[in-house]
Amino acid sequence: MSSKPDITPKTETTDKTATAGELLKTVGRLVAYRWPWKLLSIFLAVLLWGGLISQNTSLTREKNFQDVAINIINKDALQREGLIVVSGLEDLQPIRMRVDVPQRVYDTVTPSNYNVRVDLSRITDTGTQKLPVIYTSNTTYGNVTWLSVSEITVEVDNYITRRRIPVQLNETGTIPAGFFSSTPSVDPAMVNISGPRSIIQNVVRCVATYNNSLLSPAARTQFNAVPFKLYDNNDNAITSNLVEVTSESILLDSLLVEQTLYRLQPIAINRSGITTGQPAEGYVVTDIKIDPAMLNVAGSNELMETLTLLDVDAPIDISGASDTLIRSVKVKRPEEAYHMSANAVYVTITIESAAAGDTFVE
Repeated sequence: MSSKPDITPKTETTDKTATAGELLKTVGRLVAYRWPWKLLSIFLAVLLWGGLISQNTSLTREKNFQDVAINIINKDALQREGLIVVSGLEDLQPIRMRVDVPQRVYDTVTPSNYNVRVDLSRITDTGTQKLPVIYTSNTTYGNVTWLSVSEITVEVDNYITRRRIPVQLNETGTIPAGFFSSTPSVDPAMVNISGPRSIIQNVVRCVATYNNSLLSPAARTQFNAVPFKLYDNNDNAITSNLVEVTSESILLDSLLVEQTLYRLQPIAINRSGITTGQPAEGYVVTDIKIDPAMLNVAGSNELMETLTLLDVDAPIDISGASDTLIRSVKVKRPEEAYHMSANAVYVTITIESAAAGDTFVE
């Protein structure tokens, strides 16, 4: 028996199905027998999977942070309200934190992305206050789920300012040898202090310690920045870092001391013309002693280069004298001199009978 040929017409769908099947078989043979193609396929699959995962914000992983610092904000705003925290913030320790982090930022996120903080502007009264530790959560970096510390306890006092606190200068040491100094002046002479009422209300003065031995051995005006301390009415030093010292709204950490050094030299008294007149007949001047014989004079370099003798104001009249005379004589102070160690000297004029055989030579 002869079979009849299949005269069923082939449709376009049948052709497409056959073509797709052949393509799949071809790809299958490539994957089955060619390892490079296999590895490439796996790599592309993983890459595609990773890209899809990283863009899906609903997929998160838990991440733990250690040593998270707590930021303190709005300190100035609290002070403007007349309040200040006096304790509870000085030894604030880092805390631990747990966060659900989106997969795509897991490796790059840091604690700073959540701004863990304590807001002092929430304080409205003095005394013991409890402040919550707050943070920022968002879809970009995820949500904070746990903090090891959720609130802190602080003590609050009134914030006050007192003005025109006098500055005293406590001098130590000695100025360089061969110089004389002007009286040191301190700038500013008065300061303003701000801080907790419990501390500020007891402050009575500001003391700057100034060491004269640190001056440069040079005849000129010198400026030095010196430290200072505040003292209460019991003479106890106040060391709190909550106290601010200002002048004209400028915060001070030192005071400025101005002082001028002058050259200091011993200058002899001019003996010439120190007496006038003649002693009584038969008497002569046998000796003249000046005590002190020299005075220390301080002045500019120009003056000290030219000054050699000091003159007395008026000579001693010995007319008709027959006994030893002791007189206090005023010494002329040079106009350019800043200092002279004394204004007068004692002059002893020894007068003896000429019969003694003594002869005075001026």
